[in-house]
Amino acid sequence: MARVRVDFTVEPFVEGRLGPHVEAALDVLREAGHAPDVGPFGNAVEGDAARLLPAVARAIAASFDAGASGVDLAVRAVPGAVKADAEQFLTAVRPVANALGARVVEAGRMSPVAVPLVWRGEVVGGLERPEPGDLRNGLTALVAQIEGELGGSLAGLDRVGKQRAVRLLDERGAFAVRNAVEEVADAMGVSRVTVYNYLNATRSAG
Repeated sequence: MARVRVDFTVEPFVEGRLGPHVEAALDVLREAGHAPDVGPFGNAVEGDAARLLPAVARAIAASFDAGASGVDLAVRAVPGAVKADAEQFLTAVRPVANALGARVVEAGRMSPVAVPLVWRGEVVGGLERPEPGDLRNGLTALVAQIEGELGGSLAGLDRVGKQRAVRLLDERGAFAVRNAVEEVADAMGVSRVTVYNYLNATRSAG
């Protein structure tokens, strides 16, 4: 999805304050979830083209309804915005993928069976699916990681600690692995029902 910047000036210009014709445009943009930059000689707003441009059209209409005599605007693509955001997205996905034994690869290096990772309407990478054995190893590694963070084995944690462990495991995708609840229950020394209760509680709180 293209990202654009819209620079706009609403006339007539009122020195020292924003007239109601300017405020009307800004209010529409803010109600649509955007955060316009207001300057002494003009205003600007940036966002995804598909969301922003319809909001800009409504803002212009509201401005004329409030007494504007004219609106000057320029729309420009923001170069590199999707790529920069995509890198942050892939960086966030990698720890979960690694913990589950999978790999995040660049879009140009995806195999035919890779799961596409889509960001802002573009395929920016792929998730190479692990073999079943890799998934199991990934869950074991993730449990060990959580134990290291909490300072002890899952079985040795108190109830609050076990609830926290379940939350951390869930946040990192552990329960996407088949039979993960059973394995975590065994590691904690509790029943599967208890793990499901912890899991439901943490998801409800989230």
